[in-house]
Amino acid sequence: MNEPVIITNPARCRDCYRCVRHCDVKAIRVHEGQAQVVPELCILCGTCIRTCPQKAKDVHSATPDVKQALQNGRKVIASVAPSAPAYFGFHHFSEMEAALKQLGFHAVHETAVGAEIVGLAHRDYVEQNPNLWPVITSSCPVIINIIEKYYPHLIPHLAPIVSPMIAHGRLLAQQYGPDAYILFIGPCIAKKLEILDASEAGAVSAAITFRGLANWFKETGIVFEKVANSAEPSSAVDARLFPVEGGLIGTAGLSTDMLNNTLIVASGLETCRNILGDICAGQLNASLVELMACTGGCINGPAMADLPGGIYAARQKIIEYHRNRPDYSMISRENWPDLSRTYTDKKQPVPEFSEEQIKEVLHRVNKYTPEDELNCGACGYSSCREKAIATLRGMAEVTMCIPYMRSRSESLRQVVMDVSPNSIIIVDDHLCIQDMSPSAEHLFGCLLADVKGKHLSRLIPLYDDFIAVRDTGKPVIAKIRRLNDHLVAEQNIVRVEGQSLLVAIMHDITEHETEKQKFHQLRAQTLEQTREVVQKQMRVAHEIAHLLGETTAESKMIVTHLAKILEEEESK
Repeated sequence: MNEPVIITNPARCRDCYRCVRHCDVKAIRVHEGQAQVVPELCILCGTCIRTCPQKAKDVHSATPDVKQALQNGRKVIASVAPSAPAYFGFHHFSEMEAALKQLGFHAVHETAVGAEIVGLAHRDYVEQNPNLWPVITSSCPVIINIIEKYYPHLIPHLAPIVSPMIAHGRLLAQQYGPDAYILFIGPCIAKKLEILDASEAGAVSAAITFRGLANWFKETGIVFEKVANSAEPSSAVDARLFPVEGGLIGTAGLSTDMLNNTLIVASGLETCRNILGDICAGQLNASLVELMACTGGCINGPAMADLPGGIYAARQKIIEYHRNRPDYSMISRENWPDLSRTYTDKKQPVPEFSEEQIKEVLHRVNKYTPEDELNCGACGYSSCREKAIATLRGMAEVTMCIPYMRSRSESLRQVVMDVSPNSIIIVDDHLCIQDMSPSAEHLFGCLLADVKGKHLSRLIPLYDDFIAVRDTGKPVIAKIRRLNDHLVAEQNIVRVEGQSLLVAIMHDITEHETEKQKFHQLRAQTLEQTREVVQKQMRVAHEIAHLLGETTAESKMIVTHLAKILEEEESK
């Protein structure tokens, strides 16, 4: 599997830092506003998947690989985790077996068989190694991950015993041969990486979650067929309680008395880390410590999160399923597979930074004194110094400081509001005034304190454009409106996305409009005067033309008479 187990959808990841806040080991790197899981630091608890409000985190699916194995004619064998009845709601394992065989599976078995072997192996190991007390159980892969990556000095306390999944996988390989394709189906995403561990690789071919299997059933239209109560062959009963708190200890036949201080059972990462801290400090006097990363046990695994009901409802389903199953015959020890495994120190070196470097980062977010360090935790880190160190490590960004960004935003906003020559008014969806710039105060002749919270009509009697923008979301751009008897403005009104606010930017053009009106009046007067002049000129021209016409006629008569006289003189 080349892809990381937990993947991020960048289109959905949007600067909320919730996964950072909830990640117990801070294995989330934020770069350019995107939260990415760092595989070297991640313990695969699935908390980031559970808590992401935008569903931006998901799990790499192995279902396509399993389908391909079926298409290739491989002998696919399913190992179904004992928490399955809580997820799928079946009362007889034959219901699950029938459904999986419809998908093409060759055989279907309960992982509880491997859990029985592992539980007994832990009891033997604790009894034989009192010098290593307290022994930490090794069935939860998240606990293994956290010890290898963050408490490697506790590795000697880990029981060198494989998990029920690996034990069952090796057992099935013995039964069906090395060419069998062993698939584990369970509620845990950490199993996807566990099957690749160097000391356990090869036992299980792939791992999918209950959710992935449920989606596969839905795609193919397969539903569980209920069967009447009947005696089913079984090889494990107590081990079916393995996914609840104390399941391993109960399977091992040890005391589950909560007041027994030699056996400790705990679930939930915070509680488990407290216990690991006590072991580090030498303050825990116990023989066996059963740790489960998910609160309540595997019945609350990451792939169980979408179920209706809570942890105790799931617990009741497991107990009921266990009570209704028949007795079993134990697997003889000579038939046990190899249960051994090893561990590796996977702790990542943490670089050290000088006080000057840390202060330099703090100064970049305006934190110069201890009083400036609010330690609000909004960025996901418990203190400003921790976040500064994360920034130096490349795990966090300066802009993740919410108080700083808010202060910066307000400062920039105030600068814009103070220096803008245009009038800016901000109103809510009820058209109540929320803010206004000093230029707007000057334009409307009032103070923000006098009109804040009041209806916009106190300033602008004609506010239909605001209503249109609020109701349609379409902005008003460069529209000339007479706001009152004495004010004309060019207004731009837009809705603030994601907030119930409207912002109006108004440019006072009253003087311009007055000059424009005067110009129109002057032009009209000029045109009228021009018309009068032209009319007068036309009358004069007409009169001149009339006089010229009479004069021309008289001249013609005189010339004609003169020519006649001259002709008469010449004829004499």
